[in-house]
Amino acid sequence: MQVVSDFANVKYLYDKVNIGKIVYRNLRERSNGNSELSFEEEISSFTNLRNSIMTEQYKGLNRNLLNLYKEYLFYFETFRMKKLLSDKKKILYTNDFYEKGKKVEYEFEQENILIIYNIGIIKSNMVKLKKNTDDIKLLNKISNDVIDIFNYLFQHMNEEKLPEMIDINSVSCYIFLSMSMAYHENMFYNTAILKKYKRNLLAKLSYNIYTHFHNILQCLDGKMIDIFKSASNFSVAKGNLQHLRSNTGNFYNFVYVNKIIFISISNYHTALKYAQVCPDREEVTIQKYEEDKIGEIISRLKYSLECANKGIEICKKYNLSINFTILKEKIITSLNFFEYENKNIYFEVIPFYENLTPLKGTEVIKAKNIDIHDIYVKRNISNNLKLLFNESAKHIYDIYNQNILTVHNFFMKNFVSLNEQYKLINLSYRKNILVTLNNVIINMYNRMKQLYNPTLFDTNLHFLVNVEISLREILVQVENSLTTEHNNHVEFQKKFMNVGINEESINSYKNFLFHLNNFKNTLNDLTRSIDDFKKFLERNYSNFQICEMDISSFFKYVIDELNGCSTVNIESLDGEYTYYRELLSDGKSMHSEARVGGLIDGGTTPGGETKLENNAGDTLLQSEPVLNYTNFQTFLKENNLNFAIQNNINNQNLFHYNTLNNYINVHSEEKLFFVIISIYFSLSIQLTRLKADLRDVKTGMNDNFLNAITEERDTDKLNDLLEKEKDLLNVKKAKLEESVSLFEKDLNKFYDYYHEYNKLDYYKTIDVSWDRESNCSSARQACLEGSFHTHRFENVCKRAPFYFILLYFTLFHFILYYFVLFCIILYYIILHYFTLFYFTLFYFISFYFILFFFFFRFSFSPPPRNRTCIPS
Repeated sequence: MQVVSDFANVKYLYDKVNIGKIVYRNLRERSNGNSELSFEEEISSFTNLRNSIMTEQYKGLNRNLLNLYKEYLFYFETFRMKKLLSDKKKILYTNDFYEKGKKVEYEFEQENILIIYNIGIIKSNMVKLKKNTDDIKLLNKISNDVIDIFNYLFQHMNEEKLPEMIDINSVSCYIFLSMSMAYHENMFYNTAILKKYKRNLLAKLSYNIYTHFHNILQCLDGKMIDIFKSASNFSVAKGNLQHLRSNTGNFYNFVYVNKIIFISISNYHTALKYAQVCPDREEVTIQKYEEDKIGEIISRLKYSLECANKGIEICKKYNLSINFTILKEKIITSLNFFEYENKNIYFEVIPFYENLTPLKGTEVIKAKNIDIHDIYVKRNISNNLKLLFNESAKHIYDIYNQNILTVHNFFMKNFVSLNEQYKLINLSYRKNILVTLNNVIINMYNRMKQLYNPTLFDTNLHFLVNVEISLREILVQVENSLTTEHNNHVEFQKKFMNVGINEESINSYKNFLFHLNNFKNTLNDLTRSIDDFKKFLERNYSNFQICEMDISSFFKYVIDELNGCSTVNIESLDGEYTYYRELLSDGKSMHSEARVGGLIDGGTTPGGETKLENNAGDTLLQSEPVLNYTNFQTFLKENNLNFAIQNNINNQNLFHYNTLNNYINVHSEEKLFFVIISIYFSLSIQLTRLKADLRDVKTGMNDNFLNAITEERDTDKLNDLLEKEKDLLNVKKAKLEESVSLFEKDLNKFYDYYHEYNKLDYYKTIDVSWDRESNCSSARQACLEGSFHTHRFENVCKRAPFYFILLYFTLFHFILYYFVLFCIILYYIILHYFTLFYFTLFYFISFYFILFFFFFRFSFSPPPRNRTCIPS
């Protein structure tokens, strides 16, 4: 079936028009010469679009021309509504409906009718070009657009809301409206045939199409139908369509033939709705039928055959390429079957066709009444132009605009603050728990093997025990020998020197014994210390076993200890992880979220107002940002982020990879980092949505409100419109408050998770400077909080150096002392006790001085510079 554009052409614009001159002349006349307003930008766009149309219209019916018409129509309607396009000068266009190629005059103020008509013609041509497309929804939409456009023209001209031009009048618009509806319903009919719908529905659809062509033919024959409201307008209109109405023309006979075709088809389907036809064969094969309807069936088939024959004759006469052959064959086959049945069985009298029940259609589509803004494409124009010549509306607009600015500025401060907090987030560094923990454990193991060797402790302890025993034996022998020698010396004096006992010698001897007893006491203290140390080693035997582990066992021991004392608080992590994982997986999306955007910087405009700009994420700002897989991947790429699992080939090359991978924080890190990035992505979306909402509040004034106050002059009605718009503004305000609250909530959640994420590697090595007391205390505190039971053998390691130094020092001094002592005893026997006393006094003073020096040195010295801290 042919479309409107097959029989009608667009109306070309021939003459150039000085739009600015016309507008400013009308502006001066309406404002009595007092207006200082300027609309240069709008007039320039208006003029450029018209010039572009005059160039593009000769390139055929294309989408670019359609867009130019729509934009041009917007500017035209804007100035026309302000009555600024009135001009006495006539310009030309082509009237093909009266006489082919004839040029006629029209007023510039009527050019909007030409543009709307041309939009309908181009849309009609698009339907023809896309008739074989698989996108049925698109085809139906375009076809509906054609119907709506011609219905707009017809309704406004029929109700005298638009002036009628010579050829674009109520009659021609109704003809094209009916033709568009016939084509649209024919698409439904063809679909019903393919899907093998019931005959009753097929009959009604085909009758609908017949009705449209019947109405067109009535108009072409000059017969007024009830839909027209003015007989005089109808009479004038039909007189201007001589070329279109010619009964020898292609259009007239196309309509006439289609009328005959579809009434024939409708009767054919109505007849066969009483019969059951075999669905598996292409030819008509009647299986069953209603015997009491055979007369009506034959009558309708005969009338259908007459119409088909008549249509074939007209097609031959006017050379129309419409094929009736298949339809005629089906009608003849069915008619022969039923006539044979009637002649041999029923002998029913065949009724006249006029006496049969009239056919009826069914409502498939209904042309809707659209507004002009549904046709044109809106462009930004100044509010001064919108509110021109309406001071009351301008006052209402100023009040409402002040409310808008108050809300906008308040939430703009919130936006800037939130944006600054967002920009402080830096996720460029990601923890590699496996590698870091591996290095820490290896360093700890190597240092432990160097400093704390339990075997060496045991060997030295056994050696010192043996030395202590030997010293005790020597001390006993020395004491016995000294006592014996003293007794012998006293007896010697008594027997051979005939003098009294030398009191000085006796005192020196007693003093020597006193110091010898002190040595014995010191040796006893040493013995007790050795015993204490032995007990200490026995109590900490299990802890010293840690130091004797091989490196694999040590790795397993550390991982088990860490898993039992993790301080990471991730109670809600699994729920958050599952939520975002399902949301941001491939093929998933979230219908309620906003658009994706990158970081948003807040600058200022030259006027000092804060402006909104995008960074890398601005490429996504043009479409609605949704929390889905595609936008998430784009966001990660733009911000150089990656949440892939870190158990990759490089990590798997670690010698103890399987043991390290059992560490609970390795798997927690994967989930935590993914949740952190997901919340970061969500925050970006929320900022972008907040930015869009702020822009909507400031610049997105409801067009219906602005249009309504533009045309309204009643103060009460204007106030009512203002109150309704304030209610809408309050809704937007509540939405902004909710957005700010949600962002702050998610930001707090982000930092909570990020705090837990930073606790994942508290086992890392802490470098401590011991130059300051504060560093010492903080390091000790860190080690105290971060030890993983190393304190159980660390105390041993701290005390062991002092024990060994004390024992070795005592051993050395005892050996040296007793060596010198034996020498002095000999000298004492020969000479006297005086030298022994002073030597002993000097020796003990030096001994205790050195002993106290080492005691204080090892008791108050700081621990080693580097400590390994692992969370308990």
